[in-house]
Parts: sequence; structure tokens; C-alpha cells
Amino acid sequence: MQILLTNDDGVYGDGLYAAWQALLDAGHDVFVCVPDRPRSACSHQITMHKPLRVKKVETHVGIAHASNGTPADCVPLAILQLMKTPPDLVVSGINLGPNLGDDVHYSGTVGGAMEGVLNGFKSVAISLVTHENPLWDGAARFLAEFVPKAVALDLPRDTFLNVNVPNLPYESLRGARATSQGSRRYKGDITRHSAPVQGEYFWRGGEVVDRAESDDADVLVVKDGWISVTPLHVDITRRDALETVASVL
Repeated sequence: MQILLTNDDGVYGDGLYAAWQALLDAGHDVFVCVPDRPRSACSHQITMHKPLRVKKVETHVGIAHASNGTPADCVPLAILQLMKTPPDLVVSGINLGPNLGDDVHYSGTVGGAMEGVLNGFKSVAISLVTHENPLWDGAARFLAEFVPKAVALDLPRDTFLNVNVPNLPYESLRGARATSQGSRRYKGDITRHSAPVQGEYFWRGGEVVDRAESDDADVLVVKDGWISVTPLHVDITRRDALETVASVL
């Protein structure tokens, strides 16, 4: 199969190489188009007011196409201009860090997969649920095994998959479960600080607060050692609120 691989950690991200090598080992053709630098938390941002540029970067796995754009730029750039044949699947990742719950609204990894489905291609975002001491093998092996299943899935239009893999050895993963999007908020996530020369500044961060309305929520499933596979849709209309809104119009 022909795979278009992108990410938001940039052309030197270890998760990119883990995914790339696993896909090659599984016999897939892999075309890599990624940002030339880390672009975490850029969401679905696209570049409108400057030229997009691409350079070939030789890595220990193969030749990557590195762009000054975002993941959501890299996907159509590859599909419409750089690839000789269209992909069977767009894969965004493997991201270093979770993309659970409300993270999906900020994630460049998810933005890359969403851009894939907006261009008419089946797409998967995949993330490793850790920021330290990553064990890439579990996520990479799952990805390689999951690709033919993802391609064969008959999903509703404009639907793509968001995968989160616990940071465990492959043999310790309990398996995979279809999940719903939970809630992940960041309590007190802008703090005030002062520097001796440049003065006052602010920093994003804060305590992670997870909430789940059902037992199949992604934030719960990964804590129990399961891989979460969440179908996401580009239409975020809250349809059960339409009548409420209409009643005041």
C-alpha cells in the first residue's frame, strides 16, 4: 500500500522514524512529507501569507520531504504536488505525547489526519501517551498491523481515526478498543512569571483534568493499558442543540 506519512514533531522526530521503519518493514511504500521543525499544538493551521517551500532531507530511514509549513500544509502539498500516485492512507504521527479528549482541538497531529480526510483520503492520527522515556515499538508495531484494517474500514464520510497508545512494551499492551472522545482540560493553564531583564511573561501549562461521561472514553481506556481508537468527524455541530437555538431566533 502507498502511505503518506506526516507529523507535527518535525523531520527529526523519533516517532516519525519509528512509524516509517515499521511501515517499510511491513512492505508498504511510504512517502514522507513533514514540517521542517516541531509544530506541536498548531492544530489545523494552514499557511496563507508566505510561500511554502520543500527540501529533501536524507535520514537514516530514507528521504523525507521537509516543508516550512504545518502538518495540514504537508498533506495536500504531498498529495497534489509531490506524490506520483495518491495514497491509500494518510498517517499522522507517531506523536510524542497524548492526543486525548480535548487535545484533539489543539493537536497538529490530528490536524494532519483531518486534512487527509478533507482531501478525500482515509486517515489515521497516532500518538504515544508519554512525554518522557518513549517506548516506540508498541505504537509502531500496532500501526503497521492496523494499516490494512484502517484502509478496509467503511467509515462515514469525513471521518478519521485518532489512535492513542500507552507507553508500554508491545507485549504488555492489552489490545485495542473503539473509544469515544473524553474530556481533557488544563486547570490554571496560564501562569504569570517575571524575568530579571525582560520583565513579566506568561506560560501555558497547568494541571491536567480528565473527565469521562462513559466507560469507553479514551482518557480512561489508555490508563488501563488499552490502545484507544476513536472515530472523529470534521462536522462538530451539536445537533441536539439545534432546536434550542432555533427557538430563540
